[in-house]
Amino acid sequence: MSLADRISVMNRGEIVQAASPIEVYRNPAAEFVAGFIGNPPMNFLNAKRSANGWNVAGEEFAGPAAQSEEIRFAIRPEDLSVATSGLPARVRLVEPLGAHLQVTCEVDGEMFRVLLDSDLQIKAGDTLCLAPQADRIRWFDKTTTKAL
Repeated sequence: MSLADRISVMNRGEIVQAASPIEVYRNPAAEFVAGFIGNPPMNFLNAKRSANGWNVAGEEFAGPAAQSEEIRFAIRPEDLSVATSGLPARVRLVEPLGAHLQVTCEVDGEMFRVLLDSDLQIKAGDTLCLAPQADRIRWFDKTTTKAL
């Protein structure tokens, strides 16, 4: 991604998205792109329509107007922080990476990765509340897998 002004992401011989590397990374056009670009890739959870927006793992989020009763919530691992409220996460594995900890959790039955400050004292078995950075949440149609 650092060698070009514009990149194309292909899936099964078709271009899914062609844009600048940062646009592809921050605003993936489809769930495939979101899961393909980035290491670790984006996290995905099911979101169900609620009275106030979308319910994701028991937490309410404002989100897109969509016809479906269920869509997909997505967030990059670096766009979450430990907070007093948020997505409930059970820590499964903690990998120290110098400046960061890569923490693999289980959220709503799904594997979920988060990059956190290495000064935090976290161990397997802990329960965390992960607060997503609101402007970094992405939403995908569950049927078409395209961004909403």
